[in-house]
Amino acid sequence: MKSSIYVSTEKIEIIGFAGNAVKRFVTYPLAEGTMINGTITDSAFLTECLGTMRKENPDLFTDPSLIVDGSAILSRRLVTPKLGAKRCQQLVRDDFADTTDDPDSLVCGYHKLGTEGSADVILGCAANRGLVDSYISAFKEAGVKLSSIRVGMEALLRFVSSKEELKTASFVLTLIDGFTTVSVIFDNGNNVFMSRSRLYGETKEQVFQNVLENLNGLINFNRSQKFNEITQCYYLGINDADMRVIEALNPYPDIRMNMLDLFRGISGGALPPEAHFVYLNMRMSSDAINLMDGRKELTQHVKHKKPRKIWIPLMALYVLILAVPCGYVWWRDYQISKDIDEVNAYLESPKVLDKQVELDVIKLESRQYESITGQYNEFVDWEESMTMVSSQLLDLFVRDYEEKVFVTQFDYDEKTGHVRLSAKCDGENIMTYYADFLESSDMVDRVAYGGYTYDSNGLFSFTIDVTLAVKEPVEKEAE
Repeated sequence: MKSSIYVSTEKIEIIGFAGNAVKRFVTYPLAEGTMINGTITDSAFLTECLGTMRKENPDLFTDPSLIVDGSAILSRRLVTPKLGAKRCQQLVRDDFADTTDDPDSLVCGYHKLGTEGSADVILGCAANRGLVDSYISAFKEAGVKLSSIRVGMEALLRFVSSKEELKTASFVLTLIDGFTTVSVIFDNGNNVFMSRSRLYGETKEQVFQNVLENLNGLINFNRSQKFNEITQCYYLGINDADMRVIEALNPYPDIRMNMLDLFRGISGGALPPEAHFVYLNMRMSSDAINLMDGRKELTQHVKHKKPRKIWIPLMALYVLILAVPCGYVWWRDYQISKDIDEVNAYLESPKVLDKQVELDVIKLESRQYESITGQYNEFVDWEESMTMVSSQLLDLFVRDYEEKVFVTQFDYDEKTGHVRLSAKCDGENIMTYYADFLESSDMVDRVAYGGYTYDSNGLFSFTIDVTLAVKEPVEKEAE
């Protein structure tokens, strides 16, 4: 019994078949992170899972064929003149050379899609040697010898070309594989564009909303290239309930949404919607692209690739031409390095280091002196900003009228030159005389009453606000 194997990000899928009849369908779950977009990231775990499946289902591993898909599996539709197999293989390798730094590491293959006039149309595929080797190694360590490694995109295109109703149609085919979606635009049955994207969302509604948002970009691209208007979108990898959700969320009334009936006429047993790739591989013919054959072809290509011997004498001449200037540059570099070493030795000598320590001490002392000088200058500036009060001013307020007025409180604001005093006397007239007496002094600019009251002893209590007449000090003339 032959078998078809596909390893998705979530599980391993295997179909056992005979002819076109499905005999068995088996799956095995994978831990998250084992596979990422078609690339093996945990080879040991994948090998362990394959070994377990082989022990439980030995008949499914007698003649297995693997199908792979992912962003690392490159594919392009190419229009070429009519060429032989070897030249066509080399043309594919040259076309994908710009995708890698090492074109000799590309495992390539091609499949003829049809003709356009006198030219051939082919599907060219390429993958890194390391990717192909990782699949072969993982299966080999599990005791499984693969008969072939097929390409998912080729299987999809072959299926579309086998359907009469799709051969000349213009539509979008969207394949949902877990949280990855592959969307392909067909114009008159020809694959003109393909894109892959990651799906996000906590619920199915959010995921399918993301799918429909991606469709908007495909529509805009299709219009920019002036292809036929998209009126139909087919889906693979979903069930009837999922399709109803997509139809309910569809924001494009002119585009019909339908599932592509992949399993129509299947015999032997039903398959789940997500078994699209493993089933398509079962339908593949022997002339399909086989990356294992491509890996052998790459080994032969590298082995028989003739070195361009013309570069040997050119390189020798180039080295000779550079020898003289390089030697001079080396000598100058040696002299400069020697001078630099001498300067560094002087700077690191004990004498220079001692001087640096002395300079650091002097700098520290200088900063201390500068700090003291600054504090002194700030004090002098503050002191000079204060209004000078003489004993005559105190005599004016307190002593010169002390027989009639008793000063009980004296407040002086140095910055504003303002005095507020509280006093007591025997009557209102004495308060008035006292205020006039103060105002008559050349030391007073203005006197304002603050109010008055009588205390329990019959004395007259009052408050006066006085603004002093501040005079600038007269500088002494130099003798």
